[in-house]
Amino acid sequence: MALLALTEYPTLLHSPTTWLATLLVLAALYLTSNRYQKGLSKIPGPWVRSVSTLPRMWAIYATHSHEYDIKLHEKYGKIVRVAPNILSVSDTSEINQLYGITTKFIKSGFYSLAEIYDGNGQLYPDPFVLKDKELHSRMKRNAANAYSLNALIQMEPYVNEVLGALLNKLESFAANGADCDLGEISKDYAMDAVTSITFGKNFNYIDKGDHLRFYKGLDVMTDYMAIFGQIPWIHAYLLKNPRVLQWWLKDDSSSTEIAALSKREMEKSHERTTDAGPMTFLERLALNQKTNAASIRDHEMLTHAVGNISAGSDTTATAIRALLYHVLKDERVYKKLVEEVRNNLSLPVAFAAANELPYLGACIREAMRVHPSVGLLLGRTVPKGGATICNHYVEAGTEVGINPFVLHHDSHVFPEPTVFRPERWLSSESSEEHLKMMNRCFFAFGHGAHTCSGRHISFLEITKLIPTLLLRYDLELVDGGRSYRYKNRWFTTQEGLLIKLTRR
Repeated sequence: MALLALTEYPTLLHSPTTWLATLLVLAALYLTSNRYQKGLSKIPGPWVRSVSTLPRMWAIYATHSHEYDIKLHEKYGKIVRVAPNILSVSDTSEINQLYGITTKFIKSGFYSLAEIYDGNGQLYPDPFVLKDKELHSRMKRNAANAYSLNALIQMEPYVNEVLGALLNKLESFAANGADCDLGEISKDYAMDAVTSITFGKNFNYIDKGDHLRFYKGLDVMTDYMAIFGQIPWIHAYLLKNPRVLQWWLKDDSSSTEIAALSKREMEKSHERTTDAGPMTFLERLALNQKTNAASIRDHEMLTHAVGNISAGSDTTATAIRALLYHVLKDERVYKKLVEEVRNNLSLPVAFAAANELPYLGACIREAMRVHPSVGLLLGRTVPKGGATICNHYVEAGTEVGINPFVLHHDSHVFPEPTVFRPERWLSSESSEEHLKMMNRCFFAFGHGAHTCSGRHISFLEITKLIPTLLLRYDLELVDGGRSYRYKNRWFTTQEGLLIKLTRR
């Protein structure tokens, strides 16, 4: 009998049933280890989310993961386990611990997938994705005056030129009564405006309508990051094998084109000797270097330039589209905004004057609240020693974060969160204490030390564009905006913003 058993043993090993059973056991062990890793089984959330990353990946692939996250928080509370090693937080009292100036939480590895390299393999350490705190502080410091409100005044003439091209483009739509896809044109405007501010010249996308290559590359990259950045081992593999990522992006990546333009214009910027008159972003950095050569290197100048384009064009376009859609969707809001603009401004719109209009500012802020340009949680890694978050001890290495969409739809902070109501940002309606809380929970540009440096540039572009449109045209959504839709795969880009323009 023993001999018979031995002779049958190899057959048993080759049995499909045996292999299937083995695979099932290994899968069960793997899922169980996910469930109980780092003691996270005590964190509330769907059981399936605690054992596998696939449900989260599918939600992101379906392009509206923020809606799932909002529902999860409504059901499970202020902290939810949305993946085996990822916790979503919506507790406003945890903002300072996760994102404050002195926080020990660093950006998670998710951001590494957005790191851009030049043709020689040298990193462009954009502060938006930079995890090294010391380098991040240096990068923020050496360009602070170029991102300041005072610098915007010298950059404004470059935006005026782009606005002129935009109005020329729109005239044909108004004259012919044709439907205008102002969402697509806003992409061109945002790209041309930020390149003009940065370099003093633009890609002329408004005239050429040739934005597709850049935005296709950006869409591919953000889709890749949002979906595959959720799997640690794939994430780690791709970071060690950048050629795979380059193959994925193929020729759609915009980094090569932008980097080449940045290098050409940086050389010209060194010719600047005075800060009088209009000044580009790069020229300001060049003057900083002349004042103190050690403060900023050429490569860091290029880094900031590339960051302006890659992180500041599509996000600004998203904010513009959200603002136009929600304002035009509400006749009361539209009439109120039109009255304020037309009673106080004239063409060409001066930023200083437009920036003083309270209702315009409230509309811009409310649009970014209802529809922030980033729709996934802003990941941070729990530091050594762990941390207590929402009364739960969380071990080091766990990824945690707040999703701007979730926070912006917290009814305790923003009553009736799905309602577009700009008045909530006015002191005449909200108390000083409530305004402070809303501003503290406004995550459209991030929070704390990692707040987007280019937010003032974005506000400049938007604050000049919207009054310009309202002064030149009467605007109306085609079919009530039925064609308007959006997807969320990190950036929350929209399409189908069809508007009818009537010349005043």
